[in-house]
Amino acid sequence: MTWRIECGDCLELLKALPDGSVDAVVTDPPYGIDYQSARRTDRTTWKPKIANDKSPFVWFLRDAARVLVDGGRLLCFCRWDTAEAFKSAIEWSGLTLRAQIIWDRETHGMGDPRVSPSPRHDIIWYATKGRYEFQNGRPCSVVRSSRVSGGSLVHPNEKPVDLIEQLAKSYTSEGDAILDPFAGSGTTGVACVQTGRNFIGFEIDPHYCEIARKRIGEAESKSREIIYAQ
Repeated sequence: MTWRIECGDCLELLKALPDGSVDAVVTDPPYGIDYQSARRTDRTTWKPKIANDKSPFVWFLRDAARVLVDGGRLLCFCRWDTAEAFKSAIEWSGLTLRAQIIWDRETHGMGDPRVSPSPRHDIIWYATKGRYEFQNGRPCSVVRSSRVSGGSLVHPNEKPVDLIEQLAKSYTSEGDAILDPFAGSGTTGVACVQTGRNFIGFEIDPHYCEIARKRIGEAESKSREIIYAQ
């Protein structure tokens, strides 16, 4: 299996990928909520905001659709208040929407407890380029995985590796090439290495590029150790 992280703007990096070169796009783009983590790197410094988070970042979808193979799959995270924007953009890109998957985070999320219910789910839009038939049995539209605890977060919107592994096993096959245009701290790459998928990740923030490379490299080393021990 192979993997790589490219540091730069995904809108530019996507243009360099050939048509029909990846089997799936699994990604968690900026939702457009200008999110600022309430946690600090130390007592005086706030953790950095997510780049390009002023509005739902949907502009990557046309090229994401282009680089998918026929039968390619898109799994795109969003929130309840940006779901329609992403849905419309996915349809505009030419992909066929197949389902709204619910990620049950099993713990409560952010928000003002005085005026809104405590959220414990996110939305994942599932779409295909043409027709794709499931290879590993029909998956459920609800996926359960506990979110990463605050003390373990290395990225403000980090997803659990277990969640991405579940999605990879349900919607892709071993040896597939998976692209994440918003790689963040490299969770999708770690999941790919641990489930036998190839991975391409783009990340605009050099700080997170280095974190992603380190995490994926460590996961690859552990996977090799397990293979050698068998």
